Amino acid sequence: MAAGRVTITDIAKLANTSTATVSHYLNDKFDKMSPATRESIRRAIEQTGYVPGVQARSLAGKPTGIIAVLILNNTNIWAGQICSGIEGVATAAGYQTVICNSNFDALREKTYVEKMLSLGVDGFIIQPTTHFRDINMRITRAGKPVVFYDCNTFDFRTSWVKSNLYDGMYSAITECIDRGYDHFICACGNMDGRSRQERFSGFADAVSARDLEYETLALEHEGPGADELAEWFRLHLNTARRTLVCVPNQWALERVYQALMHQRQLVPDRVGILGMNNADWAHLTTPSISTIVEPVHEEGALACQMLLDMMSDETAKPRQEILDCETQWRETTR
Repeated sequence: MAAGRVTITDIAKLANTSTATVSHYLNDKFDKMSPATRESIRRAIEQTGYVPGVQARSLAGKPTGIIAVLILNNTNIWAGQICSGIEGVATAAGYQTVICNSNFDALREKTYVEKMLSLGVDGFIIQPTTHFRDINMRITRAGKPVVFYDCNTFDFRTSWVKSNLYDGMYSAITECIDRGYDHFICACGNMDGRSRQERFSGFADAVSARDLEYETLALEHEGPGADELAEWFRLHLNTARRTLVCVPNQWALERVYQALMHQRQLVPDRVGILGMNNADWAHLTTPSISTIVEPVHEEGALACQMLLDMMSDETAKPRQEILDCETQWRETTR
């Protein structure tokens, strides 16, 4: 008998008992079961290699030990850090995670939620698209707890955790103004998404609060490349003023840094560089790069702990947490 085709009915026949009794065995309900019956079922499972389906465990009201994690993009370093934080806490508590990449697609997000519900996961940790209210309603109606992270909601009826990107950027830019920079360039991608909007707003508001000027340099993942950026900076940098180049997108910092190194002699006295995240390598460059660091790993760990608390106490009230960023000042700002 092929193990992949074995059913609970097959186990019942081999053990000479009913499917209901086998179901009780699988869910640790032994109070009305003789030792001989338990042993017969155990041998039948061992002989066939039968593995009880997670759906059957869920329908029986037994936890599956699985947490579903939905993320907008799992291909970058940020995603690795957030998932590492989640998995560290989950594993220590005896849970496994299933990572689902929604790729910023609300329909794909809903499809994953339905699939995970059908598999009987014990809870959800979600970086939502724009439809978090619908997702929250669907999951809570199904009787499952959910914690959102890196989201744009301030709904105090839900549980969520996020980093304070606005204040992190605002404070760092204000410090750069105090250090003598009086002109600003924001080299950034498009403003789609909550985190990008928060970062840019913090930058723009801090500059405007001191009645200073800024300009934007549009970047995409596909380009412009470092050489093209170097030419742009050669033509546009006004060395009569102290200019800070702010790079709020983690993926763009290396490219902008390489471009500015064509005018290495200007850094940091005439041109400063301030990035976002990339703390794993920003200290290794020459000159080393000042960068605002988002507590990504901590955010993931806290989101998972919040979910575990909700799963252990169904009466727990919704909880919200905002984590502070820090700025690691290095050689590209003075």
